[in-house]
Amino acid sequence: MFKLMKNGQVYAPEKLGVKDILLWEDRIIKIGDNLSIPEGFEGKVFNMAGTIIIPGIVDTHVHITGGGGEGGFTTRTSEITFEEISEAGVTTLVGVLGTDGYARRVEDVLVKCMALREEGFDCYFLTGSYTTPVTTMRGSIAEDIIFNEYCLGMGELAHCDHRGSMLTYDEFKRIAADTRNGARLAGIKGVLNVHLGNYENPSDYFIRLCEEDITFRPLIVPTHITRKHHVFESCLKFLEFGGQVDITAGMINDDSQQVYGAVEGLEIIYKKYGSLDRVSMTSDGNGSAPVWDSLGNMIGMGKGSSKVLLADLKKVTERGIVPFEEALKTITSTPASIYGLKNSAGKIVENGTANFAILNENLELVETVLNGKAVWIKSKGVVK
Repeated sequence: MFKLMKNGQVYAPEKLGVKDILLWEDRIIKIGDNLSIPEGFEGKVFNMAGTIIIPGIVDTHVHITGGGGEGGFTTRTSEITFEEISEAGVTTLVGVLGTDGYARRVEDVLVKCMALREEGFDCYFLTGSYTTPVTTMRGSIAEDIIFNEYCLGMGELAHCDHRGSMLTYDEFKRIAADTRNGARLAGIKGVLNVHLGNYENPSDYFIRLCEEDITFRPLIVPTHITRKHHVFESCLKFLEFGGQVDITAGMINDDSQQVYGAVEGLEIIYKKYGSLDRVSMTSDGNGSAPVWDSLGNMIGMGKGSSKVLLADLKKVTERGIVPFEEALKTITSTPASIYGLKNSAGKIVENGTANFAILNENLELVETVLNGKAVWIKSKGVVK
């Protein structure tokens, strides 16, 4: 059946203005002005006046099977649910294992990925975890990538962090090479997602490797870059070198702890370079949010949520430094590009999938549309 969304303010993510969007089942048939249901066909018309229609959010760093465990077995977080994803406006996501590659397995991430795909989400995953030897399904990073079409690379690999394996440069180089080789043989872009801790100069490895072989540059994606001022400054060097970086949404500015908030990070980069090209923002959804004392002992635990993405989009837009359209790309088209997604993820385009997050004029989510169907409505919750 046809559906016609009339008079919504459309960002694709570039601003298209007030447009109509004609859908057939899960596809976008036409975007334009004064559209109508084709003559002789049944359909529904929806008045979208007063709403902002953006692409379904692309969250490329989610602990879909849960994360954590740094404080013992009771500190493991729960796996993500349909409701947690849909109420955040997310329609595309990438699952990662995280800290615990011992009691949790990549196979668990794969199974959860497939379950989410059965529920309609555009879901992918990465092999590996924080530590080395790298946790895999088939015995090597390359084979995991080659023999599973939804495996986009390796990560999140801990670097400069007390929970990692204190990687040497040669170990990092070998992991990057194995990831690149697998991606090449699988015919995909490939990603090495690198979790950053608080140690100094994390980007030294990235730049050194890319100076040796520039083909590694599109592969490396450092994340949590605003966690310390010195970490952020180091990662700006990689951005200036032509690399890409990922900001974790929900982080709050704290000068006393030398932490940049996600919003401040976006603003600094935009003011410095005039754009947010090659900058993505992800949620770390369902991952642990541990609080540490001065000796590295965990004294508290929270859980990440994908809802922080739209919350920070609203915050950064209201502050007036970064244009809405520019900030929107960091949670839609840019992460889709960084992860090499070849479909219409992160975009509203003709013949693309009808995945939308619908906002009100206050930039608050009012509806999530997945494959042409409303699956979450603010006044009702999950709709199935």
